[in-house]
Formats: sequence, structure tokens, C-alpha cells
Amino acid sequence: IGDNKVFDSLEHRETYARDESTIKETYLPDLVVHPESTEDVAKVVKFAYEHKIPVVPRGAGTGLSGGALAIHGGIMLSFDRMKQILELDEGNLHVTLQPGVITGELHKEVERHGLFYPPDPASLDDCSMGGNIAENAGGPRAFKYGVTKNYVLELEVVIGNSEILRVGRRTKKWVVGYNMPQIFVGSEGTLGIVTEITVALIPKPPQIQTLLIAFPDEYSAGKTVSEIVKAQILPVTLEFMDRKSFDYVRDKAQNIPEETGALLLVEVDGWSESEVIEQTEKIAEICEKQNVIEIFAAFSEQDRERLWHARRILYTTLEENSQRVRSEDIVVKRELIPEVVTYVRKLEEKVGLPLPTFGHAGDGNLHVNFLYNDDEIEKVNKGVRELYQYILSLEGTISGEHGIGFLKKPYINMEQPENLIALQRNLKKVFDPKNILNPGKIF
Repeated sequence: IGDNKVFDSLEHRETYARDESTIKETYLPDLVVHPESTEDVAKVVKFAYEHKIPVVPRGAGTGLSGGALAIHGGIMLSFDRMKQILELDEGNLHVTLQPGVITGELHKEVERHGLFYPPDPASLDDCSMGGNIAENAGGPRAFKYGVTKNYVLELEVVIGNSEILRVGRRTKKWVVGYNMPQIFVGSEGTLGIVTEITVALIPKPPQIQTLLIAFPDEYSAGKTVSEIVKAQILPVTLEFMDRKSFDYVRDKAQNIPEETGALLLVEVDGWSESEVIEQTEKIAEICEKQNVIEIFAAFSEQDRERLWHARRILYTTLEENSQRVRSEDIVVKRELIPEVVTYVRKLEEKVGLPLPTFGHAGDGNLHVNFLYNDDEIEKVNKGVRELYQYILSLEGTISGEHGIGFLKKPYINMEQPENLIALQRNLKKVFDPKNILNPGKIF
């Protein structure tokens, strides 16, 4: 495919030996290849298939579960040269792009046309759309607007024998054969390598209101989430932060009252100002019944950015204040959030580590963050397993948007029975008969 696309120097390979996960070890690929087209990818996979060499696709390396690590060496496929938006179809409300496109750049481009691509992972300014497909990425807006899988129309994919498949249709409806795009969404590059993506767009509501709401305790904040939903209000976002979380960003945030025990960051949108005002007033009434301390409202885009700032920098601030941060990604029914937060406080005492907790409370997705030093890894492993056991006892899930990758691979059999795991392994053999596509991940 050309010498200018293939690199084997130690310095270049070291750039791709880690990702954003807490996995301490480094995994050097034997080669790093920067394809510029689907044909380049197919040629690399054909070579790898013939010689049974692992191929690991990598977007921006922002994943938190080790999905983009070359744990068996082999060829790292970096998509940093496939970053084009190929077609924006305003009439049919979809956009076609290459997998290296940064999610935040896609947002900016479609919003210039008055359109909206809702999925908004926290790393949207850095993560790529290919990675979003691999992990079925979500974000704060998932409560109202859904996650990546809800927008995928068509994918171009290179499977393990180097065949190029185009799956799905760029139409609002189709039901011909199996729903093939959804097989690849969330598969973490283990079934095929996505080389082109078409996602649906929607018109962007022009009115929006952001509220930062302070509560005396975590239970009141969690209860408010359930009450808002029971009132049939559908906010864009319903973000939760416990006191331990926002204490790390207090000096960079809104002037939060000292007695605050938890925060909700709530955003509502609509097509008219009156619609947004009505939702906001109903939310305020619900908050008053839950002993709210104070409600901060944004009256300008600058105000809105200020209210969001602390939430956006929260994870990176935790990283700055701890040698390691393992961010868990559990999901429960939203009415169980108060119970889960209470449990986390008890788990924190039991394992002897700080566990600041925040997340997308609207869809029951909480990030329990284990802050630790390298010599405390046994405490983390014990705490993670106990957390998973508890969440599964509530009929929840151990991963809502971070994927399984390499980090959570030892725990998948806690949630899925062996016959289901075996079925998925057999499915992988259909698409990847020689097990060269991102081997050692998920199962």
C-alpha cells in the first residue's frame, strides 16, 4: 500500500502501545499502518489473513477498556488519515464519513447546516466516529436522543478474510435480511473493520435551557431524577455528580453552596421558548419537593458553558489528582440510583479507596471511579468484582458505553452464561475464521 503508510520504528510503535484505559502494561504492535482508503485496509487484512497476523483497528485511542491495544502484537491500523466527511445529505437527513472523523468535528459541521447528531461521548473533542461505532458510544444526551446504534444506517466493513461488505441502507426504513449494521456496532473491531459510516441526522431544536441544581444529599438528587421522569418530562440530559466528585472541580465551577451534597445538571430543549419554560418550571417544582438548596440557570451560551465546564473536565481532573483512575460504567434502572449511590459509599469504606461517582442518571448509567496507586490494585480488583455482583443482583449491566475490551474481559461471564458466550464466539468465527481481528478482546 506504500512505504509512506507503514512504520516499524520503535518510536512510532510506542505511540500506539497504550490507550486511555488504566491498563499499566504497554503492548507494542509490530507494525503501524495508516490506511487512506477501504482498499488499503482490505490489502492489509488480506496479508494478515494469509499469514495469520493479528490486526488491531484504532481510532483515537480514547477508549477506557483496552479495546485498541495490540495485546498479541501484530499490525496496528490507525485511522488518522481517513478523516473525511464524504457527503452531507440535508434532504435525506444523513451524513457519510470515514472512521477517523473526530466526533466533535462532525457535530460542528452538521450544526452549521441546522442539523444535529446527538451522541456526545465525554471525549467528543478527541474520540473518532469509528471508535464510537466500535463501542456503541453514548453520552449525556443519550437519555432523550439515544446512543450511536440508534443513528447508524449503513456501514462499509472489511471482514477477516479481507472481503468488503456494505451493510444496511441509507433509507429511513429497510427490513431485508438480518439487521447487519447492528451486529458490528459495539463489536469492538472483533467482527470487522469499519471503513465508511453513514449515520442519520435530525433537525436541531433551537431552544435550550441548562440548570445546575444543588441538593443537600445524594439520595434527594437521585430521587429527583425518578420524579422528573415520572412527571413525563424528557430532558436532553440528566447528569448526576456526588459531593466527592464535584469537590475535585469546585474551584473551577459555579459557586456551589458549601452544604451541597450532590448536583444534577439538567438540560431541556424544544421548538419554542414557551415549551422550554414549561419544562423548566415543572422541574423546579419537583426539585422544591426534594429539599433543593439552589437552582442555577443559564441565560446565555456563556452561562451554559460555565455550568457545563465542571462536568466536562471532571474525569481529567480526577486523573490529575490520582496515580490511576479506573472508571466503571454500570447501568441500573434509574429508580435504583439512590440505592446504588448509598451502596457505593459503603463500598468505599470497605475497600479503603475514594470512589467519586457521577454519570448519566437519566438512563441509569453511573461512572464509579476507583482512585488508586499501583500498589493498591488488589483493592481495586476486589471492589470492582463486588460492585459488579451488586449491580447484577439489581438486573443491571457492567458496561453501558465503555465496552468490554481487554480490561473487563475477566468479568463477562458474571453477566452472560457460557452458552451465550459460546454462541458469540461462533459468530466471530463466521466473520473472522482465523481470529486475526482484534483477538483477545471481549471473550
